[in-house]
Amino acid sequence: MMNSRNCKYIKQKGFLMNLPSHILVEILSRLPVRAIIHCRCVCKTWLKLLSDPEFVTLHFSRSRPGLVVHQSEMFRNFMKFVEFEDEIDHHDLDHDSIMKFDLKRLSEFPDGNIVLDGSVNGLLCLRDTNYKHETVYVCNPITREYIRLPAPEGVVRYPSIVTCGFGLSRITGEYKVVRFFHEQVLDPIRRTCIRIPRSECHVYTLGTGSWRSIIGNVSNFAYSGRSVGLFFKGNVHWLIQDLEGTELISCFDLEKEEFQPFPSPFPRRQELLGSVGVLQDRLCLCDNTSHFEIDIWVMKEYGVKESWTREFVISKMTELIGPTFEVVYGLKVFKDGYILVLWGDFFMMYCCNKSKVGQEVDMEQPRGPNSIEAMLHVSSLFSLQNFGLENVRKF
Repeated sequence: MMNSRNCKYIKQKGFLMNLPSHILVEILSRLPVRAIIHCRCVCKTWLKLLSDPEFVTLHFSRSRPGLVVHQSEMFRNFMKFVEFEDEIDHHDLDHDSIMKFDLKRLSEFPDGNIVLDGSVNGLLCLRDTNYKHETVYVCNPITREYIRLPAPEGVVRYPSIVTCGFGLSRITGEYKVVRFFHEQVLDPIRRTCIRIPRSECHVYTLGTGSWRSIIGNVSNFAYSGRSVGLFFKGNVHWLIQDLEGTELISCFDLEKEEFQPFPSPFPRRQELLGSVGVLQDRLCLCDNTSHFEIDIWVMKEYGVKESWTREFVISKMTELIGPTFEVVYGLKVFKDGYILVLWGDFFMMYCCNKSKVGQEVDMEQPRGPNSIEAMLHVSSLFSLQNFGLENVRKF
């Protein structure tokens, strides 16, 4: 990695400075994003070059994938960005994180419950779940830029449910935040939640400055698990539950802005402790309903029901995690046969599909009661300044 001392040496010696620009671009575009941050300090010429949209796009196409990890401790929230190590021989994460920061550095973030709603092209969608002032943010932690979206209409009252998804339109290239509101009321006698057959959907396109209501085929359903919308193949997917309690997959087309029917690997069933994800560039569904094992189903041909395959079966390894039932999220399959999974809100594990061996990932968690979220993420230099109508702020 190129640090600030290396950059000063390059500037002083003139090494690389006189190379043709196209050769310089080829060299710099292969550096990790951490090195690019330092290289932008070399001189104004390099700053201009490394900020050029064409260079930013080229660099992103060559960037290594990794994870964004959100850890919360009481009323504090931390973000950490890690990359996958060279996976030819073994599974591992590069624990020398690209960046780690306390979300309180974003001065507008209250000391509340922040959830991670999506990652697209290095941009993150974050949401403060305080029902009194629910706020959605889009930020790029590498460029230190963020946008605060205007408040949607209506006040959410407990125990009603709100969930969001974040994605990119296939044709227009527009970034969109999708927000669903599902109404519930509290039964004062039984002290349980009662679902009301009413749901609302709103879409916010970055650059427009306002939310739009989706009229039409908004299904009346509730959400399962943490209900983070998964962006894949131009659509946002959720694992949902209809009013009869049957588990289904909901699919929202970001281009057409409408719901599409989507096949599940199971017949109609009401007992499913699962999540949707992406493994090896294929849609997957993790099912933790069994007492003894975790089933991971993979859709080998997107949108084709018959292509669902029970690809991985993982022992629950009760000696490590106990006989608990939590939503499990598949994150990464390595070439050596290990699978990286997020176990509920508590920790990540490497699980071997063949030997059934498990190993907890040491993420240097904050002390005290905490929870963890993680999702695939590729860091980028894309600037939020490209959305002209937005009030872009720095932190």
